[in-house]
Amino acid sequence: MKNKAFLGIDVSKGYADFLLLDQDKQVLEDPFQLNDNKAGRLKLSQIIDHWFSLGLNELFCGVESTGGYENNWFGHLQDLAVEQNIKIARLNPKGVKSVSEAALKRTITDAVSAENIAVYLIAFPEKIIYKDKSVKLDNTFKEARQTLTFKRMLTKQRVQLNNQLEKLLYQYFSETLVYCRNGMPNWLLEMLVKYPSAKQVSRASEKMLVRIQGIGSNKAQAILRKVQHNNQAVSEQIKHLISETAREIIHKKKLIEKEDSILIKRYEHHDQVKLLCTVKGIGPSTAIRILLEIEDINRFDSAKQLCSFFGVHPTFKQSGDGTWGSRMSKKGRPDIRAALYMSCLSAIRSDENTKQLYVRFRAKGMNHYQAMGVVMHKRLRIIYGVLKNQTTYDPRIDIQNIETANQKREETEAKIQELKLTKKRRAERYSEGGTEAPISRIAAQKRKKQEASQSLLIKENTGLPPA
Repeated sequence: MKNKAFLGIDVSKGYADFLLLDQDKQVLEDPFQLNDNKAGRLKLSQIIDHWFSLGLNELFCGVESTGGYENNWFGHLQDLAVEQNIKIARLNPKGVKSVSEAALKRTITDAVSAENIAVYLIAFPEKIIYKDKSVKLDNTFKEARQTLTFKRMLTKQRVQLNNQLEKLLYQYFSETLVYCRNGMPNWLLEMLVKYPSAKQVSRASEKMLVRIQGIGSNKAQAILRKVQHNNQAVSEQIKHLISETAREIIHKKKLIEKEDSILIKRYEHHDQVKLLCTVKGIGPSTAIRILLEIEDINRFDSAKQLCSFFGVHPTFKQSGDGTWGSRMSKKGRPDIRAALYMSCLSAIRSDENTKQLYVRFRAKGMNHYQAMGVVMHKRLRIIYGVLKNQTTYDPRIDIQNIETANQKREETEAKIQELKLTKKRRAERYSEGGTEAPISRIAAQKRKKQEASQSLLIKENTGLPPA
């Protein structure tokens, strides 16, 4: 048995496949499968003990993040790591998939997936963050993420019901859609439960409509004017669908609000929530939502990692003549970015530093959403600093950090430009230059500008015209 080995674990519902490789990607233990129960995990412990008895000194284990199915195996290996030299890491499935694609594998089985995981551990050690057994993670918010998942499911169902109701209204009660441009209001849903067709609404008096919360006298009169010329026949089945769909949307909204209130009631007095609420624009609900997503700030080694996790980091692509500018990656969950966006809108109104940041980037030519992306990125860096240092938000410290960062950025940009120029010259050391090659119009323009710049530089340094 080699001193160092890599265990790839492909997790499925109810079982997992295992494959052990050495540093040279040679198989040390043929693929095997264990059930995800007490007996299966006990057998894994015995197998690992046997490997160490044969001379193994280090065991690196990897599991893909599979929505929670990996937790039992991950937790079991964490317990084993207390007494043995075992390192365990959760892996991004996208990275593991790239290994398979790069190897041009056409057949994917559970055993092959386990091999891909082990190969990823060997090939990209710098990309992997192993769980440090000396660091105790705060699991306070871990279980509450199940509530968050439940709420996300309810929200998805509500959106689907909204879309279905809107289609029904478009066909049979289009007069109401004028009120749905910014979402479907509660008063409209309540009205549709009682009066699911234009004829039923027209038969209801103003007195009956104003009994619905959110409908005043003027709105009731406007609704009655809109429906008075609608003579479309609507079957009882369609009326039933409209009424029940509206009723179910109301029910989903109440369930979502209930789950929100449960989370707020349980965590609003938590120390980390109070600490995060010192950041202007962040209230208890948003603070809890962010902490549920982060779980423990010690999972992230830098603010850049946190921004990447939330999907607000910029992306840049350049190939040949084409250049794609920086854009928000949006790789993380959209609902948490929505909560962060609303927090930043509030901060622009209440925090002078955030407002100045927004105004400065708008003045540079960015539109509203581009500038908001910058503000969201900045807000996450503040959140990282507050949670990592366990100190309340202080605008004065933020100003000092901005000044220091600006100075460092100027120095860094100068070094980067110099490095880029050096690399470019190095890459083009055998190139003849000029515009005689069959290059594109854009590349020709770039070369002309470069030649003009070099000629000007020679003239300034020597005082002589270029040769």
